Amino acid sequence: MTSTPHPEPARRDAGGVNVRSVDTLLVERARDFLRGGPATSAELVARVCQLPSVAPAMAERLAAELLGTHPDFARGADGRWTLGGAPRVPTFAEWRAAREAAPAAGPRHAHAAHERDAAPALPGDDDPLDALPYVVVDVETTGGSPENGHRITEIAAVVVEGGEVRDVYETLVNPERGIPPEIMRLTGISWEMVRDKAPFAGVCDDVVGAIAGRVFVAHNAAFDWRFVRAEVARTSGRQLDGRRLCTVRLARKLLPQLRSRSLGYVAEWYGATKFAETYFEGRHGRGRPWRHSAAGDAVATAHCLIRLLGDAADHGVTTWGAMDRWLAGGTGTARRRRRSAMPSGVKRDPEA
Repeated sequence: MTSTPHPEPARRDAGGVNVRSVDTLLVERARDFLRGGPATSAELVARVCQLPSVAPAMAERLAAELLGTHPDFARGADGRWTLGGAPRVPTFAEWRAAREAAPAAGPRHAHAAHERDAAPALPGDDDPLDALPYVVVDVETTGGSPENGHRITEIAAVVVEGGEVRDVYETLVNPERGIPPEIMRLTGISWEMVRDKAPFAGVCDDVVGAIAGRVFVAHNAAFDWRFVRAEVARTSGRQLDGRRLCTVRLARKLLPQLRSRSLGYVAEWYGATKFAETYFEGRHGRGRPWRHSAAGDAVATAHCLIRLLGDAADHGVTTWGAMDRWLAGGTGTARRRRRSAMPSGVKRDPEA
C-alpha cells in the first residue's frame, strides 16, 4: 500500500472513509449545528468544542478565531452566528425522524415511494453497492477498550473492489505496553513478536492510505473502527469518519439459519475458511493459527463480504441507501443482543 503524506488538512473521498484535521472537524461541526438556525458564540462553542462552561469573553474569542474569516459563516446584527445566508437543509436527525415517521403498513413499494417523497435521500444513497470500494479491516489488540489504554498489536486491511480481493496490507504493531497472557493465548501474538516492530505512529500513514476513500468493513465493525479511529487520532491528530458496514449485521439479516454469526460459522458457510487458511499459511507458515490473526480474519471476512453483498442483491438490496434502510430495520435478535455482542475484556466473535 502507498503511504498517505502527513499532515493533510482534509481528505474527502466519495463513498468511503474521510480523513480530516481537527480544525476541519470543528468547522464541519459548526456548519452542521448552524443548519438548525442562528446561535450565540457561547452556544456554538459549547456544542462544537464541547466546552459548556467557557466564560462569555473566551467563547467570543474562540468562535471568532474558528469562524471569523471563514466564507461560509457570518454574524448578524444581534451577534449570533449564521451560515451566511445559505439555504437551510434538514439535519441528519430531522431526516432520520422523517423517515422513521413513515407508515410501516402497506405494500413495500408504496412505503418506499412514501419515503422518497417524505425524506430526501442523503448524498450517496443511490450509489450501487457493487461499484463501491471497500476495505475489510481486522485488528488484534491488548484488550477490549482503547478508552482504557488498550492498543493494537496487529492490523490487516484487505481491499475489495469489483467483487474481488485486490490487495492485502498487514503488519504487527508494537503496542508500547504489555500483552496480557490470555490475549497471547487467544491471538498467538507475544511481546517477543512485536517489541522490535514499529508502534502505530510508524504505520499510521500506511493504514490511512489503505482505508481512505473506501467503505470501512469489519466483522463486528464497531470494535475495529473504535480502535483504528482512536489510534489514528492519538498518533497523528487526524479524525476519521465515513461509511462503515458490519458483516455481523449483514449475516444476521441474510443467514438466520446459522447457529451463530461468528466469523467461524459465517466463513464456513461461504467456504471462506480455505481462502484465509491458504493465504495465511503461504505468508506465515503453520506456527500460528490463522484464526484470531488480523490477516487471516480480514481475508476470511473479505470473502464473506463478497458473498453477503451478492445475497443482498438477491433480496433486491443493491444501493447504499437501500442497505442502510434494510439494516436499520434490524432483526429482533440483533436488537436484543447488541449489548452482549460488544467485546469486554478481549476481542471475541459476537454471536447472534
